[in-house]
Amino acid sequence: MHSPSQYDSVLPTTRTLALIDESALLAAARACNRSLDWLAIRKFLIDESMGRYGEAAVYVGLPPSSHAEYQEQRSKKLRFCHWLKTHGFMVMTRDGAPTGDGYYKASINLMMAVDGMELCGEFKPQVLMLVTADPDFGHLALTLRKKGVRVELAAIEQNVSSDLKGSVNHVIDLRPLFNKFENLRNEGSGAGPTNGSAPGTLPSGRYIPDVEDELEDLGPADHQGYS
Repeated sequence: MHSPSQYDSVLPTTRTLALIDESALLAAARACNRSLDWLAIRKFLIDESMGRYGEAAVYVGLPPSSHAEYQEQRSKKLRFCHWLKTHGFMVMTRDGAPTGDGYYKASINLMMAVDGMELCGEFKPQVLMLVTADPDFGHLALTLRKKGVRVELAAIEQNVSSDLKGSVNHVIDLRPLFNKFENLRNEGSGAGPTNGSAPGTLPSGRYIPDVEDELEDLGPADHQGYS
């Protein structure tokens, strides 16, 4: 597996900003039948041992707040957001809207794109990591490249369109990283903490079962990507 920093020739200390579409990342891992190790994901994207430092922002769509039938799902998602925050991630959320039959839709694309511009202006990263396969982010990538920011895309490479590939400096295939994670289906849904961690966490940095099991509950309107 190649580290992102092996593909650039910038200075040893490289300011890096990672923008992560949580739904897209979970869907990609699910397609590979893998649990997610969130701390390993961040280390892969912003590998301090390879000279990178910076921030990782996760964009999360929440179940609707005004409908009673979504409150259990919303509570799970909010616990997950709290876990991310307490482990050093920046977390941006947006409430979703019901689409019927117990599903909901929460579009984070616009928020993530606007933040990409604003955070790059404030944080001034040398490298922007986009964790998504959504072709809508091609324009953001090209705009930031014109401003001198190197843009790298982390996704399952076979799912990335040719237009999006042509918009970024480099595509990093997440499948080799996912292959190091445990099989999702082998996890017991009732697995709990093994080291005094918060419910749903494991020492490796994975978070279960609240989010990964939640994908079974929410249906395709949530986990097949926000648009």
